Parts: sequence; C-alpha cells; structure tokens
Amino acid sequence: MLSVGWPVLALLCVFLAGGSTREAVSAEMRHPQALNTVQALDYAIPAGGGFIVKLVFRHGLKKPPPAIVNYHPKASIVLDFADTDSALGKDPVEVRQRELRSLQVLQAGARTRLVIELASPVVHEIALKGNELWITLRRPDAGASRDAGGRFSEAASDAPRHGLREVAFQRGESGQGRIIVELSNSATPVDIRHQGKTLIVDFLDSSLPPGLERRLDVQDFGTPIKAIETVRRGSRVQMKIELEGATEYTAYQVGRHFVVSLQTGER
Repeated sequence: MLSVGWPVLALLCVFLAGGSTREAVSAEMRHPQALNTVQALDYAIPAGGGFIVKLVFRHGLKKPPPAIVNYHPKASIVLDFADTDSALGKDPVEVRQRELRSLQVLQAGARTRLVIELASPVVHEIALKGNELWITLRRPDAGASRDAGGRFSEAASDAPRHGLREVAFQRGESGQGRIIVELSNSATPVDIRHQGKTLIVDFLDSSLPPGLERRLDVQDFGTPIKAIETVRRGSRVQMKIELEGATEYTAYQVGRHFVVSLQTGER
C-alpha cells in the first residue's frame, strides 16, 4: 500500500475542496497587502450643474488621497488608493457630457487608481460619506465656492476664497524651467492659455500677498522662461510667463502645489 504523509494529505484536501477555496487562496497571493476594495463606481448630474463621481469601498476611508490634477496637455483628475484592490472591470465608463469624458478604475498590485478624463479643467472637491468617496466637479466660474454638500462659504461674498502663498522658480537638469506655486488650498480654480510668446495663468477668486506681486527676471538661467510676472487683477491673480522661442509645457497640481514645467519645443 502506498504510504501518504500528512503534508501530502493536507495539500490533497486543499485541491479537492473546490474552486472557491482555490480562488480565495489565489486572490490572497495576488494582493496580500490589499486591505480595502473598490466595490462600485457611479456618477450623477445635480440639478445645479456639474457632476458628482461616487466610489463605494468595502471599508470607509480615514482620509481621501491627494488628487493629481492635470491641466495640460490633457485635462484629468487622478486619485491613487494604496492597499486597495478593485472588484470592477477595467473598461472605462464613457460619459462624454459637457466637461466629463470618461471614468476608469485601474488596478496595479495592491494599489487602485481612479482616472477622471475631462474635456477641459474643472474645480473639484472631495468628501467622505461613510464608505463612499464623492468627487464634485464644477466649472471654474460656476459655484467654485461651494463645498461638496452644496453649501456656500460663510466668508464675505466680495472676499477671495483662495490665495497664493509662494511662487518659486527652478531649473531642471535638462534645461527645463519649472514654476511652483503654493496655494492656500487644493480647490483653487485655475485657467491657462497661450497668448503669443506668453503663457497666462489665472488663479480665480484668489488673493496675492504684497510681497509676491512682482516680476522675476530668470533669463540668465538658460531655460525657455524669460520672466515671470505675478499681479492682482480684481478678484483673481494673473501670472504672465514670458517665453523664449517655441516651447512645450505641462501643467498639473498635487494638493496645494501647482506646477508648470516648460521645455524647448520644435521650431
């Protein structure tokens, strides 16, 4: 008679237990660090306009992750959730209404990413409601002062609700010029446009400390940026970035830091 030891018998029991046991063991081996799960993704269009994107988790979050807001060359909002897997498919949810193009949840190991693809930049606000995360999207000129619950700020209506804290310039290793703006909060509405050899950035509904209202001549640093002029324009702050020749740029925001990076483009 064939003698079978206890370790072999234990393995046979696991094998014979059926698909559910194998799937559970397999899922644990694939994502041993996943402590949470994205269970549902949905969106709604409130009566006042804009969009509300809703993620449902198996467990409520302690705090939302910082959003990565891309302004150029493509507009999008990205949120990464660590130690989280997804019970959703990989296909994007096509919306294509006004500013919102699509929603997609992607998983890599024990991290899950939400990508909100936009037709143009919007103001976003994030709120936690139990085991749900709500991202409210609005046009920069439509209700940017409201919070995710629809309340208006209690601040005076004529007082800017946002502000600039610092403006810094850096030269990258490859000769690119980087402008880093520290904002008072992550919900500051931003508008960017090219005008000839000038890149104009408007920080809407924002204030500027007197010490930051200035012109910085950075031409000697050998980057595509000649000068940076930051001034107050009524209820907004306008930054004019004077360029040297043809340039390509990216603009994004992480938390309270807005970054514009410019490098020499094809002539």
